[in-house]
Amino acid sequence: MSYQAIKDAALNLFATHGYEGTSLAAIAKNVGIKKQSIYTHFKGKDDLFLQVLKETYTIELKREEDYLSTNFDKPLKVFLWDALQSYMYRFRHDKRLNLWLRNSFLPPNHLYDEVIDSLYDYIDQVDRLYLKRFKHASIQGEINQPPATASMAFSALLDAIGMEMVYGGDKRTDRKFEAAWQIFWLGISSTDKTT
Repeated sequence: MSYQAIKDAALNLFATHGYEGTSLAAIAKNVGIKKQSIYTHFKGKDDLFLQVLKETYTIELKREEDYLSTNFDKPLKVFLWDALQSYMYRFRHDKRLNLWLRNSFLPPNHLYDEVIDSLYDYIDQVDRLYLKRFKHASIQGEINQPPATASMAFSALLDAIGMEMVYGGDKRTDRKFEAAWQIFWLGISSTDKTT
């Protein structure tokens, strides 16, 4: 039980305060154990952080895979809009996406390579998933851009929104999202020239 409780507490604290702002003592206090008890399950703070981050990576990737398979046949505009809305909702209400974004944009210096390698692997896998949907959209005549170009533009939109969610707050994110979405959709859509 302590193992999962430690990971849960670490997830919440790392998501809220980042790596640097979270101590093993704070995690232990949150769980109701002594700091030394953490070492029964983890080598130290780095090991705990990386395990929680890698678990989050796996969960977030599974969420994307599930979304794609469940919603693949929706019209592209609805498919993408819903994906973006889910992304923003999860950031606002789910510590996992908070942890993932906050710590991938600003990883601890000494863990930079490990975090960035995981981040790029995640982005590459998500890009491949969405490319499948953009290829389908191209076949269906839903887009006027090459699928790879549309997919990369969508990936860039996700990155920009992620950055805004971490640093800009809800109102600023919503404002920028609305403008970016309109331009993005107008730029790739074959038929729909409205928002």
